[in-house]
Amino acid sequence: MEVHHHPDVEKKGFKEYILEGLMIFLAVTMGFFAETIREGISDKSKGHEYIRSFVQDLKHDTASFSYLIRFDEKKVAVLNSMPPCFDTIENGHGSFGCLVPLIKIASFNHNLSFTDGTIQQLKNAGGFRLLNNADKDSIVAYDHAVRAYENFESTLFQERQDIVRSIYVKLLNYKSQAAMFPDSGKSEVKTPILFSTDKALLNEFFNDLFIYRRVNKSQATMLKRLKNQATALIKYFDKKYDLE
Repeated sequence: MEVHHHPDVEKKGFKEYILEGLMIFLAVTMGFFAETIREGISDKSKGHEYIRSFVQDLKHDTASFSYLIRFDEKKVAVLNSMPPCFDTIENGHGSFGCLVPLIKIASFNHNLSFTDGTIQQLKNAGGFRLLNNADKDSIVAYDHAVRAYENFESTLFQERQDIVRSIYVKLLNYKSQAAMFPDSGKSEVKTPILFSTDKALLNEFFNDLFIYRRVNKSQATMLKRLKNQATALIKYFDKKYDLE
């Protein structure tokens, strides 16, 4: 009867087990660190892309600010002619032509539409976590300033705009308004300008125009501050991240 002998298996020593365990631990740890570094590089790259996109949004906004500031300053310049116009009407000189530029300039406004796509992504996609605190704080501060302006525009400014419109439509002769705002774009007012020469209503109109001028000046001031803030942020990020 044959007897099979099992080959002798060399038993590992305690130190070898420790060494193997240590090697496995180091391999897992290095893998973890490598993945962390990879994610860190990816997050940093994404953060820089957000910054670059935000700066492009700011450049669009500053162009809009410049246009609206000029528009508001033009409005204020025309509205500054209110005192002599009021004197002419109050003294009964019979000429109401000075009302035409006042009514036309106060009849409409350009609302500001902010380029906020990047900020919305930062908010909704958790992008702020990819930015350092200084960058995040500067963007949030700008966003707060923008929201404050939008609130001013949709409440106080719009209220004064509506009031001025509601009064001049009571004063104007229909034909003069049609001539003042023709579909063709060419305006030539020859018909009697006013439907009503009610002195109390005219006085109310000028009082509201006076307040409207102050609100326009406030709006222009807010726009200048926003433009300066946006311009400073563009320079800050361009210098910090060499975006040029």
